[in-house]
Amino acid sequence: MMTIIFENYQKTYELPEHADPKHLASYVTPNNMLVIEVPIHNPETERRIAQAKNDNQSLAQFGQYRDLLFDYVGFLAGSDFQPRIVDKGNNQKQLEMSIGMKNYRPDEIKVSVKNNELIVQDEHKHKNKNRSERSFFFKSTILPPGTQLDQLQSRLTDGGRLKIETPYIEQKEATKSIENPKK
Repeated sequence: MMTIIFENYQKTYELPEHADPKHLASYVTPNNMLVIEVPIHNPETERRIAQAKNDNQSLAQFGQYRDLLFDYVGFLAGSDFQPRIVDKGNNQKQLEMSIGMKNYRPDEIKVSVKNNELIVQDEHKHKNKNRSERSFFFKSTILPPGTQLDQLQSRLTDGGRLKIETPYIEQKEATKSIENPKK
């Protein structure tokens, strides 16, 4: 638990599970905002990555031909978005992801894609006559080749999960290498 005490202000926060308080850092911004950062180590994510490296079946959902430059194992096991490819029938596949956003309002959540990177962010502000609070949420992941970025849709469920869906087109042949022409 972390307690912040000022002359007339005290605020206590429960640190997230797996937070590393030994590497806590704090600073005051030029506009007098106190920022406290603490890294979080997630043993479950580390376990999932190790397990996925040994599980070729999980990679099969992306099809027989995969881009050699994309880290499919890291995408599946290391992502907070819990991604999976779902067979929708009629030779159609869909990439589905979700992430917990229980304490966020739909009008504050921003979902965007830039250079194949899915970005979910939120800024929550609360202000009354005695105090002002601002919290930020930021998660991102690189999307696999075949993701149809222009058809990406997201919605917040009643259970507080942000659902992200988009069609996925499996590569039909191996990636060809490009060689430099001989002079």
